Parts: sequence; structure tokens; C-alpha cells
Amino acid sequence: QTFEVVILIFKNWLSDLAGAWVFYTILPQWPLIKPRFKRIARFAPVIGIFIGCLQSFTWLILKKFDWPSISAGLISIAISIFLTGGLHIDGLMDTADGIGAGPEKRLKAMKDSRVGAMGVQSLVIILILQISAILKLDLFAPFAFPLAAFWGRLSQIFAIGNYEYIFKNESSSLHKKYW
Repeated sequence: QTFEVVILIFKNWLSDLAGAWVFYTILPQWPLIKPRFKRIARFAPVIGIFIGCLQSFTWLILKKFDWPSISAGLISIAISIFLTGGLHIDGLMDTADGIGAGPEKRLKAMKDSRVGAMGVQSLVIILILQISAILKLDLFAPFAFPLAAFWGRLSQIFAIGNYEYIFKNESSSLHKKYW
């Protein structure tokens, strides 16, 4: 009886991880494991470490072949954006547009599929900051990629647990069950 419960818990855990993999990346679904999209946010930091390790690997390979740091940095950033399908960049731009629109128009601006001036500016600023940090870190950049990807995704778990959901007909408790 106990063994069956452990197997069921592991199967659900693995299905949740597979769901997080599908949601947070553009990589193919895992064979033989049906993804489940419950409590997937808890796996975001783990997937972040994976993406960060791929960025580090890319950086190291490019540096091995004497690519300039700026090129290795730009390609490493592009790897992250590509692997996530731009999910985090889109969220950043929507948030910036919402902040720039003011309290009365915030939700409307965030739901708009078009990117506004604040969204574009936030994207440019974030990319400049990322590139600057990578260039400053230089040889230490491969260590920073997984750490930054982990902590950046861990912050969403903090937000889910501590902030109310913005729509009146739903609450963050609805989303808390997913982490």
C-alpha cells in the first residue's frame, strides 16, 4: 500500500515536471510521460538551471574557438530567449507597458498584444544590463548563467505566494496550488 502511494506521488511529480518543461521551454515533450500542468511553478528554478547550463556550455564552446566575449555573450542571451520562446521577455514588456500606462489603463495595456514604448525601452535596458554584466564577468560568466536563471525563476514562486492575483474574480490562492 505505501509503495503504491510512493509510486503515485513520483508519477504525479514527474508529470508535473514534464508539464513545466513544456510550459517553460520550447523543447519537445518528453516521450512516455504525459505532462500535467498542476503545480508547475515549483519546477521553474530547476528548468532555469538547465537553461543556464546550456548558456554556459554555449559560452565555453564559443570561447574555446576564440570568439570575442561580446559575441559569446549575445549568443548566450539569445539561447535563453530562444529556449523559453521569449516567455520572460514578453512578461517583462507587458509589465513595463502596464506600469507606464498608469493605474486606470494598466490591465488594458498589459492585455494588449502590441508592445508599447515602455515595453521596448525595458527590453533594451534589460539586454544592455545583461550584456554589460556578462562582459564584466568574462571568465566567470559560465558560473553566473545557471545562478541567474535559478534566482530569476525562484522569484516568481515568491510572488505567487505573497501577492494577490490582479483580477477580481480570481485570487492568488488559485495559483498557489500550482507551485
